[in-house]
Amino acid sequence: MNWIVKIAICLAVVVVLPAQAGDDRVHWAYEGEHGPDHWGDLSPDFVQCKVGVNQSPINIVDASDAQLPPLELDYTTSTVDLLNNGHTAQANVQPGSYLRVGGEEFELIQLHLHTPSEHRIDGKPFLMETHYVHRNARGELAVLALLHHEGASSEALDRFEDKIPKTIGKSVDYSGTLAGTPVTRVEKSYYRYNGSLTTPPCSEGVRWYVLKQSSPVSLDQQKLYQKLIGDDARGPQPINARVILE
Repeated sequence: MNWIVKIAICLAVVVVLPAQAGDDRVHWAYEGEHGPDHWGDLSPDFVQCKVGVNQSPINIVDASDAQLPPLELDYTTSTVDLLNNGHTAQANVQPGSYLRVGGEEFELIQLHLHTPSEHRIDGKPFLMETHYVHRNARGELAVLALLHHEGASSEALDRFEDKIPKTIGKSVDYSGTLAGTPVTRVEKSYYRYNGSLTTPPCSEGVRWYVLKQSSPVSLDQQKLYQKLIGDDARGPQPINARVILE
């Protein structure tokens, strides 16, 4: 059994699974009768999508000033494969890359894209959004969100899009170093809040770190991703009693 298979097995037994972890036997989508407004009715496993009070994404408004600890990204490994799961393009990552914040360490598991952005800032949507999904030793998840505005073409996204399988459920080898990718180049000031997975089963208890500085992608790149995957963004959820920190 190779180490990639071992990683997949480990991820499968975590109670709160990363990003695109819904029950594959239940069809869900981003529009129509299987869209976000109906996720909570599609399966008992998806009930949090309907009744959860700490759901993601959100529209970030009225953030409270706080002395937030700095984010440290130690991304030294590479991606290993790229999957089109029908909901996003997801790159799985070799062990050994970390997010460290507030004395805690979270290992990077995978990264994936959404278009348009799922989070908004003061009501403003962005062209795309990348989620970097991490997990600590206790199995708790932390997601670092990088927003993308319309601008210059991203070389990293060009390489990524060129490899996305056109067949749903297909993965291909994809080796790309994480050092120097867009998330490592932007300033690390951020918004912090407690939320959930943005896809079924919408499990809560996810720590969100939404970077304030966005990174450019071109409209052509966004359209190409949209052509391959389609729109894959859940709309903003009620903030309820949560406090957003900055």
